[in-house]
Amino acid sequence: MSRSPYPFAIAGPRMGPKQFRLDFYIHAMTHDTLYDPIRKKDVPDTPEERVRQATVRYLLDVAKVPAHLIAVEFPLALVDAKTDDRVDILVHNFRAGAPLNKPWLLVECKAPGEYTWPVLQQQLNKYLQILTPNYVMLALGDAVRYFELDSVTRRFKKIECLPEFG
Repeated sequence: MSRSPYPFAIAGPRMGPKQFRLDFYIHAMTHDTLYDPIRKKDVPDTPEERVRQATVRYLLDVAKVPAHLIAVEFPLALVDAKTDDRVDILVHNFRAGAPLNKPWLLVECKAPGEYTWPVLQQQLNKYLQILTPNYVMLALGDAVRYFELDSVTRRFKKIECLPEFG
């Protein structure tokens, strides 16, 4: 297997936390919006937003990330003024004394069928030129992949799931 020139390589599917999707579908049936508990407002109900909000619920309920450390649609201009890109979800690592460009987790979410893993990898590698997260989570519809930064090689290695935040 050839090594990618990027610090991040994607391999193998993993099913995501589907149990967090049902409440969004019920809300969306009666509204054209979904409630975002981080931004504390209703947002348009789109396939990508459903993935994003299910991921937020997973982070809060399973990974036990405190809500005040989660940023949704985080503007990278806060770290690098030359970009106007936004990261879907970022979990800050302020508790560990880390600067803004070294978050605990970087999450990229995409609706099913809109993107492929290689396209998602390209987008992620662009973000990784600005940020150095401890973990990366990619959610492509119901397929989810998790990665951890290896402190020795400075490359990301696939892991089975995120650890609890702590």
